[in-house]
Amino acid sequence: MAGQAPRVFPSPRELGPALAGLVAQRAADAAERFALGLSGGSLVELLARELPAALAAAPPAAPWLLALCDERLVPPGHPDSTGGAYEAQLLPRLPTPPPRMLAPRPGLRPAAAAADYAEQLHQVPAAGAAARGVAPRTARPRSPLPPT
Repeated sequence: MAGQAPRVFPSPRELGPALAGLVAQRAADAAERFALGLSGGSLVELLARELPAALAAAPPAAPWLLALCDERLVPPGHPDSTGGAYEAQLLPRLPTPPPRMLAPRPGLRPAAAAADYAEQLHQVPAAGAAARGVAPRTARPRSPLPPT
């Protein structure tokens, strides 16, 4: 998708199926492994709602590897944990085997957690896709995007 212009959708209702379809197609096109970078926020709920149906309609996919793009340094069960949100809302709805998820290790100090997570990321090939910044404009009031 290098060089492709960003797409703007009028609302999450239109964005959800398009994003889920793109992720499902990229996963189906992956040869040995599909790596996906994920942010948190409204993306968790959107993917949990739309992705299972898109995957059911797509050809079988390679094993998945998920990497968190903006995880907070909190325990996995904490309400602010992006990884915890994906584990609770999305992973149970995905086909088996479940994806492997890379996340900062809990219990480390911030600098050590960042270094450890960077090392985890260096151990895997580049992501096949990254889903970030899909929140509606109301969540980012200074966004240059037109109002939704």
